[in-house]
Amino acid sequence: MGRLAGKVAVITGGSTGIGLATATRFVEEGAFVYITGRRADELERAARALGDRAVGVQGDISKTEDLDRLFARVREERGHIDVLFANAAVASLAPLGAITAEQVDTMLGVNIKGTLFTVQKALPLLREGSTIIL
Repeated sequence: MGRLAGKVAVITGGSTGIGLATATRFVEEGAFVYITGRRADELERAARALGDRAVGVQGDISKTEDLDRLFARVREERGHIDVLFANAAVASLAPLGAITAEQVDTMLGVNIKGTLFTVQKALPLLREGSTIIL
C-alpha cells in the first residue's frame, strides 16, 4: 500500500478531469475514495473504473441537500474524512456583453456557494491532521 493507506478521501467533481485523475492516484496510494458528480452516467463509469476502493455519490454541490446526502453516507460507512478535495467547478464562457444572470447564478452557486458549503458540511467528519484541498 501507499502513502494514503487506510485514509478516506472525498473528491467533488470526481467523474472527469483533475478530479478523476486525483481519485485514481488516491486509490493507487491506498485510500478509499468517495467521488461526486452531477452526471450519473459519467459518475458510474468513473466509480467502476476506480474499482472497489471507490464509491460514486451523484449530486450537485450547489444543492445543500445533495451535500447532506453525501456526508451522511460517508459518516455512516466510514465515520470520518482524512482528505477533502473540493474540486467541482463550472465555467460558462461568453463575451462580456452576452453573459446572462442565469450563467452568473450557476457559476456562483457551484464555484463559491457549493465550495464553501462542501467544506462547511465536511468539518464534523474531518479528523485532526486532515487535509482540505481547494
